[in-house]
Amino acid sequence: MFAFAGLWAQEVLNKTLLKADKHYIRKEYAFAVLDYVKYLQEFPKDYYASRQAARCYDKLNDPYNAIDYWPVVAECSDVTETDYLDYAKCLLANNRVPEAKKIFHYLSKSRNSSVAAWGKTYLQPSFTLSDTASVKVMELVNVNSGFSESCPFIFRDKLFFLVNTKPGKLNFKADDQKANESIKVYIPKDSLSFLPSLLFEKLQHLNIRGQLSFSKDGKWMYFSKALSNKEMGIKSKTPFFKHQIFALNLASLNSPFPEIIEFEHNLPEYNSMHPSLSDDGKRLYFSSDRKGSAGGMDLFVSVRNNSTWTAPVNLGPNINTNGNEVFPFVFADTVLYFSSDQRPGYGGLDVFTVEYERSSDVFSKPAKNCGDPINSRYDDFGVFILKDGKKGYLSSKRKNNTDEDLYYFVSDR
Repeated sequence: MFAFAGLWAQEVLNKTLLKADKHYIRKEYAFAVLDYVKYLQEFPKDYYASRQAARCYDKLNDPYNAIDYWPVVAECSDVTETDYLDYAKCLLANNRVPEAKKIFHYLSKSRNSSVAAWGKTYLQPSFTLSDTASVKVMELVNVNSGFSESCPFIFRDKLFFLVNTKPGKLNFKADDQKANESIKVYIPKDSLSFLPSLLFEKLQHLNIRGQLSFSKDGKWMYFSKALSNKEMGIKSKTPFFKHQIFALNLASLNSPFPEIIEFEHNLPEYNSMHPSLSDDGKRLYFSSDRKGSAGGMDLFVSVRNNSTWTAPVNLGPNINTNGNEVFPFVFADTVLYFSSDQRPGYGGLDVFTVEYERSSDVFSKPAKNCGDPINSRYDDFGVFILKDGKKGYLSSKRKNNTDEDLYYFVSDR
């Protein structure tokens, strides 16, 4: 009788774990973690369920709860170096830096080059820019709200940015076409204070996904949005969506049918987003998971050849990793800023910078972390640098890790 009851209980728990895995596969992390936690109530030392619970909380951008499950993973004989790396990143997000550094020291001896890179680089003081101590970061006034404000861009002396009404962990895959994001335009009173503007209202209907970029001559705005397989002319039993890049002729904005041109190197089976146009209008940088990517999202560049664009080229290992490299911004045609969640940093997405070498037409030096205080233990991205190169704006989750806000930064040097 008791043996039967035990078998029945075990079967229920196995079904709970199976249910959790199904939710996880469908990316329903909020539901999956409930079942993993339920399973762990009976088997609190289970390696697999503990790791999955921690990963779910990571996907939900909740390092506070994830940290409760990584120690069990780390103490299990099945633990991997990737587990240790994820644990260390979670420790950083919880501001437990000394503990994280111990793990990074251990990982620096790994035979896995990408894992060892985190360990070696993080323990070197030179992995960040040397002059970041002179930088001050300040929150904008009358702009930030309970929603997510991100991707600032100064155009025609006005602040353009995106507002997302459903904050959450940043996702670079197009899951649907729900228009949660919209463009806001504000008029600056000074570097920190802004007032809402009623101009450019028609931009609200473009279903923007990710950052904007304007041509220096003020004629074009580059953006990305999610398209369904039907809109892209692809037949599929399972509907899907992909981010694609477009250019809007701003002179036609208020006409009944604004002129919107599709980027000629969009690929319906891949995501392409976060366009950034160089000042001379000759290079378009963007993020994509297309063929040739190292993993996740990589940065690519396409060069204007008269009226057409050349085939996109991957920016290479000095910039791209097997993680996500996103939100590129090119300053003065010589310096590229972007964010990465895989390069060694302070946690989440960090901002990196690398100089463009005109003589060789490549980025031949490894990107450098922009350091503290530009970067925090949470997501930092969407940088815009003003003309003098010493001031700019960025978006960050540093305040509460629940939604992005806009910040102004200035260097005294």
